[in-house]
Amino acid sequence: MVARYGGALSGVEDGAQVEMKIVGTVVIYNADESVINNILSYYDIVEVLFVCDNSTIANERLLNKLYALPKVRVIPMEGNRGIAAALASGLRAARETGCDYCLTMDQDSIFPTDKTDIIKNYLSAPDADDYGIIGLDFNNPTEEHSLKEVKLLLTSGNFINMKNYAQINGFMEELFIDYVDFELDEQFFNIGKKLAYITGVSLVHTIGNPITKKFFGIKFTCMNHSPVRYYYRFRNALYLYRRNKKFYGERYRHDLFIDIPKVIFFERDKLKKLKMIARGRRDARAGRLGEYKGSV
Repeated sequence: MVARYGGALSGVEDGAQVEMKIVGTVVIYNADESVINNILSYYDIVEVLFVCDNSTIANERLLNKLYALPKVRVIPMEGNRGIAAALASGLRAARETGCDYCLTMDQDSIFPTDKTDIIKNYLSAPDADDYGIIGLDFNNPTEEHSLKEVKLLLTSGNFINMKNYAQINGFMEELFIDYVDFELDEQFFNIGKKLAYITGVSLVHTIGNPITKKFFGIKFTCMNHSPVRYYYRFRNALYLYRRNKKFYGERYRHDLFIDIPKVIFFERDKLKKLKMIARGRRDARAGRLGEYKGSV
């Protein structure tokens, strides 16, 4: 566990940072021009930013604005090939730069620009190579910071240690979307690398299209994904759980016993969603992965 920030940090003197090269990658999908403001929030921390364009709708105005940013390199994915394939492309490009870290971001995430020095202190700590990923907090900004070890990290706000990334297979493209981040986490776990995030150094980020409900006075959030998104989520969850029950057990049980009841009792289009969940689970048992091309 790295010491709390506030002066020396695991042998890194206050104000002194080891030189390192950070590049970034972000996947965009049919984004509007507001994504530029999000990109600018982390533009200064990266030397190069690979924008992997999974869009199915052309947006020349957005592309022109991206090309106008000197650090940006656009990687056209020629349609929606899934977030896993797009991230894999971004990481391949990142490796070619010889960088120490690659920051992965979602298109709708806003980076904590004012915390750059704190982040760099953690990334340059003597024990930083013990970690496969050092990530950021979500929607929880505070002035107290520490490195908290966890089992699973979401994609956005992750600084992937490229030396350690070279020891694993990389993003599993067959998953297409959902559990892509958790599967990468498992790969780092399998080579003995830790995962952690910096508490209080927080992204502004929204997952899905959440709706807030109240039940017996208790407020909770439903993800309210589309039927197809639930297909991928529950297909990949079961597929990976069957592969490694110990690693995925807690997360899989949460999806099964917490999230499915939320769909049943509180979300719209529940029959379509439950149908796609069932289809995803059948495909998982049959080992059918990749993009779903059937009807909903």
